[in-house]
Amino acid sequence: MKSLLFAFSVLLAPASAFVPAMAAPRADTAARMSWYEDDGVVTLVPKFKIKPEFREQYMAQLPKFVELVKANEEGTCVFYGFVGPTEDDYVICREGYVNAAGLLKHLDNVGAVFEETLKYADVVDLMCQGPAAELEKLKEPLADLERDLGLVYYPLAEGSLRSK
Repeated sequence: MKSLLFAFSVLLAPASAFVPAMAAPRADTAARMSWYEDDGVVTLVPKFKIKPEFREQYMAQLPKFVELVKANEEGTCVFYGFVGPTEDDYVICREGYVNAAGLLKHLDNVGAVFEETLKYADVVDLMCQGPAAELEKLKEPLADLERDLGLVYYPLAEGSLRSK
């Protein structure tokens, strides 16, 4: 009889009786588990047009940039690389820095190679993107790029995020 009563109690018990209770996550745990954070990255996006007959010389410059970044920008460079060349000889540099100071450090680091590169390609578009406060820090030191190369600043929209 006891086994029959036990069988009925098992059949009639709610399913939750057999699932271990789980504690609700604490608020601080949920915050720590977030996969994203506020985006504070400052990016510079130069677009180059390789001059006719100089593709090989221009392309030979790109590894020099990468090596300088690897050697001198740990802790300030978030990402760095080139896209292209396209069939019509455009190349874009994708570069991001932890803040305005990181971008300024980079420009100082690669300045000589950049000047050499301008023998083989023209900058046809130049954008700087990031938090408005960081862009403000760049306007005075980069005034020459704004005047000579048409640098345009694009402030990051509030609420933008990046992965951790």
